[in-house]
Amino acid sequence: MLLPGTGILITSMQVLPEEDADFNVWFDKEHLPERVEISGFLDGRRYESTNGSGRYLQIYNTVDAAVLNSAAYHKVLDNQTAWSKHHIPRFIRPTRVVGQLVESRGYARGAAVTLIRLRPTPGARMLPALHGFLGLLDQAGVTSVHFVEGDAELSKPLMTNVPYVGSEDSYIIVETSNIADGEKIGEGISEHVATQSALSLSAYGELIDVATYRYRLDISAPVRS
Repeated sequence: MLLPGTGILITSMQVLPEEDADFNVWFDKEHLPERVEISGFLDGRRYESTNGSGRYLQIYNTVDAAVLNSAAYHKVLDNQTAWSKHHIPRFIRPTRVVGQLVESRGYARGAAVTLIRLRPTPGARMLPALHGFLGLLDQAGVTSVHFVEGDAELSKPLMTNVPYVGSEDSYIIVETSNIADGEKIGEGISEHVATQSALSLSAYGELIDVATYRYRLDISAPVRS
């Protein structure tokens, strides 16, 4: 696989305009480094929406999904900083999905990602049902495609123990070398789904959302002796 681990944490949120500047300092300087320093985390990447809505996306890669239910991870969750306690409750339309990377193809990470959010039919598996999406690798600008199956239990919100609608969702992450190609991919997916194309989404579940984000920054885990 292109990605180094099989555990994936995907989060997204919008923030109030008056919180935006401080939110980004917090996330870039404290929150992202804090998460990536947890044992078993490999890297964390941040993205921002291309439509000016102030929506942010984060993708963390871990050794495996068990890391996202480990004692080290929960110790950090149970001891949020004052800065975190200020921002996390203020997230608008937050999503949090812990999942298993079931397939990762391509040759490089990209400057943009198109995130395809899917709600599977109970018992459905991404592959081979969605094998047709690997054909995106043949399109201009596409550098990699990743398939992530969500775990409803591990994807519970941080501030409550109750699952939320969508915690079982899965994602296809399409990485592209530039924003323009990413946006074309997103538009094409929506058109394909509308016409029930050969991508065979109906064999797996329901399309919930397609969104393209530009790369903001990334942090790799520190070298551990």
